[in-house]
Amino acid sequence: MSTTIPNDLPPIRRIVTSHDSNGEAKVWINEEVERKKLDRKLVVKNDDVTFGLAWVTNQSPADISEEVDGITLPVGELTNDKGSVVRYVDIPPGLVSPMHRTTSIDYGFVLFGEVQLELSDGSFTVVKQGDIVVQRGTDHAWHNKTDKWARKLSTSFPVSRINVSVGSLTASQHSGMVYVLLPSEPLVINGKTLGDKSIYTE
Repeated sequence: MSTTIPNDLPPIRRIVTSHDSNGEAKVWINEEVERKKLDRKLVVKNDDVTFGLAWVTNQSPADISEEVDGITLPVGELTNDKGSVVRYVDIPPGLVSPMHRTTSIDYGFVLFGEVQLELSDGSFTVVKQGDIVVQRGTDHAWHNKTDKWARKLSTSFPVSRINVSVGSLTASQHSGMVYVLLPSEPLVINGKTLGDKSIYTE
């Protein structure tokens, strides 16, 4: 089923920084994020949901010494069991997602519109623009009960193990201006190694 309401949300751009040969900061990537349809088996009642992959890391701390475009790194199903995944999800009116869980901790920011978070206990929570959902491996579903498109930014990180009454989960099953700060390997700029503190002002 497709919605009859066109997606009027603005394009998504990713701006990725790096360093030039002199150690000066530069914009390395500045481009629109491609939005792709979801695998049909992950969606019910609507096939217009799109994912926009912005960045992936495959280790923690992340290695930022080389210019490797994060979206070229493997993701797995929807999460990465060694690093992070940052993606946008455009959610059309009338969407009801399957009930699912991920073996990850997910930070979900609603950037546009409004969605409802359904949990396996039967509860529904309205999540509005500017709200964040910290998803800790719980069974959940997403509903868009409005007549407008919504956009969510989801950042997923691996976890060691999830213990619930139905058993122990150890493998990824299905997943979901904001800054999410992650540690990285020491960075060398003009022969100087940075890494003994988390923020520099010079």
